[in-house]
Amino acid sequence: MKQYSINPANTLKLYELISRYWTACAMHAVARLKIADLLFEKPLSITELADKTNSDEQALYRLMRAVCSEGIFEETADKTFQLNELGSGFLSNVSGSITPWALANLGEHFAAFGKLTEGIQSGKVPFEEHYGMQVWDYYKQNPERGENLVKAMAGVSGAVIEGITQSYDFTPYKTIVDIGGGNGALLFGVLNAAPDSSGIVFDEPYVIEATKKNIPDHLKSRCEVEGGSFFESIPAGADLYMTKWVLHDWNDEQVAQILKVAYEAMKPGSKLLIIEAVIPDQLNQPHASKLLDLNIYAMTTGKERTETEFKSLLAAAGLKFKRLILTNTELSGIIECEKI
Repeated sequence: MKQYSINPANTLKLYELISRYWTACAMHAVARLKIADLLFEKPLSITELADKTNSDEQALYRLMRAVCSEGIFEETADKTFQLNELGSGFLSNVSGSITPWALANLGEHFAAFGKLTEGIQSGKVPFEEHYGMQVWDYYKQNPERGENLVKAMAGVSGAVIEGITQSYDFTPYKTIVDIGGGNGALLFGVLNAAPDSSGIVFDEPYVIEATKKNIPDHLKSRCEVEGGSFFESIPAGADLYMTKWVLHDWNDEQVAQILKVAYEAMKPGSKLLIIEAVIPDQLNQPHASKLLDLNIYAMTTGKERTETEFKSLLAAAGLKFKRLILTNTELSGIIECEKI
């Protein structure tokens, strides 16, 4: 057997990488216990926090000490804790809250990663292997968790929407359709940036019922919702169509069907924006899309794609690739294409 001496520094680096899930699980506990909400009004002692969360005081202190060491909340004298800027990201029912994301990813999603090795060996979706059903069927059967997932996506989405609206000029388009638009956050942001435009949030009927209630008052005259399946039909004749973090949930055959439906709805000259984490073609280049792709694999039959892969899918659908626009985050590259 070939002899090899492992550099101790590399061992420590790998130890740190493997141990990152400790932090993630601690953040999940913080979210479940609603620590940020409890600290919103004023700092609290560990005794007060333990009482309000029905927790063991010593165990809760160890949790709080650990997350404070990561910059989440601050410990002051006498084991008292206060909210800080990073910890405020866990405040519930606030735009951009990370709490729904923590509850989903370290909740129902976490079990899928326990099946990751078996999934990689078999090629089957780890989430489906664990739960015995596809992820979207799971959420239909567990609507409260489905609603939380919508909030989770909205919270992360809110952090990237400004970058999208700053990177692309939406003002030339009078009518805009957001395919799989969820809670409408993207379209709301776009309509704010394009005051002469109107739009439709298109998604599953069970999703848009809640979306309709979320339309801001100042946008109600320019924004509406429509329910249906983007595998079958979408609103026709708009100037611009867009879809964000949707195609990565589906395999190539399913994406081809979505693009076919979009093509049929589009008029000549209509544009389609595909907003996804586009994987760089360069080998070994660090990029957020590569770990996100592994998460997508654990959950669905979909995947993150390279620019080359997108170009192939678009060409097969009859759509012309125009350009790839990079934004302020690797999670949201904008692929612009057109129906000629």
